[in-house]
Amino acid sequence: MVIVKESDVVRVIGALAPETSNARSYFKRTVNRNTTRIATTDIQSTVGNIPVIKRGSTGFRPVMHGGIMYIEPQPIEIDDYFSAVEDDDWERATGMGKNQIVDEKLARWAKLVRNTTKALCIQAHRGKIDYMMQAGSEMVRYEVDYGDVDGIERDKALSSLTLADFIEDASEMEQAINERGIGGAIEYIASPEYFKQLVAISANQTKFPVEFTADGMNIAGFKVLRNNDTYTDLVGGRKTVKKLVEERELMARAVDAGQELDFLRIDDTVQRQAVPLYSFTKERGDQRGTDLYVKSKPFPLINVKGIEILKYAS
Repeated sequence: MVIVKESDVVRVIGALAPETSNARSYFKRTVNRNTTRIATTDIQSTVGNIPVIKRGSTGFRPVMHGGIMYIEPQPIEIDDYFSAVEDDDWERATGMGKNQIVDEKLARWAKLVRNTTKALCIQAHRGKIDYMMQAGSEMVRYEVDYGDVDGIERDKALSSLTLADFIEDASEMEQAINERGIGGAIEYIASPEYFKQLVAISANQTKFPVEFTADGMNIAGFKVLRNNDTYTDLVGGRKTVKKLVEERELMARAVDAGQELDFLRIDDTVQRQAVPLYSFTKERGDQRGTDLYVKSKPFPLINVKGIEILKYAS
């Protein structure tokens, strides 16, 4: 029988490609919370607001317990299996061969957990998680409402953008965040259309310094990242690609607004410590192989006061 050990999980996670997602990298602080729920007082002290969670169309409100309200984030759980043939191959394999058999399956699911975590981080930037979730044989919506993200509407075309317009955009967004009590450095994420226009106008001026980086550019003292985040969701039964920054948008976010990515203790009777990823195997009841289980419970905490979104009309 194939056995997955903690060292296997550590090895597989360590071998994953470096994280390049703008949405995920925003949560530089990660916390393993050894609980299946979070006290809203902890959230308030971290990000200053309380998310409301519900499953599907049924409201799932904070539960009062001893005067303290709690919320219960939902897990990512994946069930797979090793066939009896794979079990035999594993039994005969050397140490490296055993690792390869485990890695082939576990790495695939570790990437899926990472991508799902990234999708939750993307949605959190918009002030609300609204994600597909398996509930028995049905797909329902997993919803978390962090509060409204403030926005600015421009009633002109993005094609008319000038460098002066960009500086006004960035300055107005920074001021809005500052007025909500969030200070410190601000970074910006531009949609492909906005970034392309910004590159074009920066090439035609010499007044302000411009520096291009691997993930964006620095211009006139403002750091602008190219949007590189998308995810696939099920909407009305159809797969739909969504983005962190939508067309003609510029997003501003405070670098340190108290955001963090928590990994809570999974729903498991053996693994009682919170970890980013847990996996184990169990012999199948029909003796035709080994069941593989992969679990994680990520929960992004974000302060919507530290985010501002600006959009051009066309």
